[in-house]
Amino acid sequence: MAPKKPPVKKKGTASTIKGPKRGGKSSSSSSGVKKPSSKSTSTSTKTPKRPKPERGTATTSQAGSSPTAVTRSSSPAGGSASGSEDESGSDQGIYCLCRGPDNHRFMIACDRCEDWFHGDCIGMDKYTGENLVQRYICPRCTDGKLYVTRYKKTCALERCDRPARMYGDDVVKGESSIFCSAEHRQVWWERLVGTLPKRREGGVLYGDTLTQEEFMGLLGTGKKEGKDGKGWRIGEEPFGVPDNFWETTPPSKVLTEEESSLLSTSVSDRHSLGEEIVLCKKMLQLVDMAVKQREHLISSSLDKPNKSQHLGKDFCGYDYRLDSVGATACFADFLKSPAGEAIFKTGRLPLPGEEGFVVFDDGYVLDAAAPAPGQQQQNGGGVVVNGNNNAAALAGVVCVRRKCKTHAGWSGIHTKNVKHQIKELAAQAKEKLDFEARIRDCAAVRYLRKKRERNSVEVVDAEMEG
Repeated sequence: MAPKKPPVKKKGTASTIKGPKRGGKSSSSSSGVKKPSSKSTSTSTKTPKRPKPERGTATTSQAGSSPTAVTRSSSPAGGSASGSEDESGSDQGIYCLCRGPDNHRFMIACDRCEDWFHGDCIGMDKYTGENLVQRYICPRCTDGKLYVTRYKKTCALERCDRPARMYGDDVVKGESSIFCSAEHRQVWWERLVGTLPKRREGGVLYGDTLTQEEFMGLLGTGKKEGKDGKGWRIGEEPFGVPDNFWETTPPSKVLTEEESSLLSTSVSDRHSLGEEIVLCKKMLQLVDMAVKQREHLISSSLDKPNKSQHLGKDFCGYDYRLDSVGATACFADFLKSPAGEAIFKTGRLPLPGEEGFVVFDDGYVLDAAAPAPGQQQQNGGGVVVNGNNNAAALAGVVCVRRKCKTHAGWSGIHTKNVKHQIKELAAQAKEKLDFEARIRDCAAVRYLRKKRERNSVEVVDAEMEG
């Protein structure tokens, strides 16, 4: 039997060519015939990628995480119109110690050089970087002293790696705790109490071990209850100073000459600080008077028929009698002057032409504020003005410029400055008070200890006294 011949391929017949593994245009034969059907072509559908964020943008962050501990998950926009897929979808910048790109791995930024580092390259996992790092310093910026990586304290409950409530809003709200939550705090106490025996076996419990009932009784008993004998208490403080000790004991028997001298000096300094605080509070009163005076000038000017005389919100209104505010010594002299006494007696800043206005020769008020000679009446060291206000006199006391750059924000600046002085003076007074309390407490403990010891010195031979 003769072998079969292969089928003869007719000229011009189209042949099917397999398409590429990934989607793309199909190729054709030399005759130009396209693929007959899409079923014979293997295509690949690619999900469009998210838009690529700029460098330094945190795209993945958990609540309570550090501002620098973020995940860089950047990807470029979808393919081009021609369907090309030559983009890899990662940031091609140079980062980290490895000088490689961002390839969708966890990265963290250095708080000093602001460069980004892969967590794998620096030995840090994603959870630690996002939740437990308070400030990250890269190996190149670390000096081992000031610039080091700082971590947050973890929860006090065993095997809990969540951060304790000791940072950020928890401190501001007064909810600071060494535990991450109230539930873990309760679990910690339950475990602690659970280690104690529930009852005494045979009525005897050796050592200092307490039962659960006794331990809870100690926690729930106040100081007064323990002293009165109506509750549990651990014990009394050795040589504890009674509350009425200094009322019943003469200080001359307790304090030495050096301690008495230190206390008297500290009390005198603290009294001086208190007087300065009083002066600062009067400074705030004077600033408040000047603010009310400015508001009064603006409102009263609106009643004038001439609109050019109206004062707007950009009116400066700084009173030159505020020049001594902030300088304690100068302000003390100002209070003793007739002008200062008149101001705090009436509770307002009088203007030229008003009763009680005093013009001083020593520069508290400019000479331009002086009225005409027929309107002056000498009174002590100053001049009492009775008459109508005029622009020249007012300009000598109050700055009448608009949008004044010299006195811009004068009320807020003076107020903040004086309040800061009060805060500093109060802190110094607190230090003096604590210093006095330490001296008195140490002297009282020494007195009680010597009284309890009953030590004495006996001279055996009178010749040894020399």
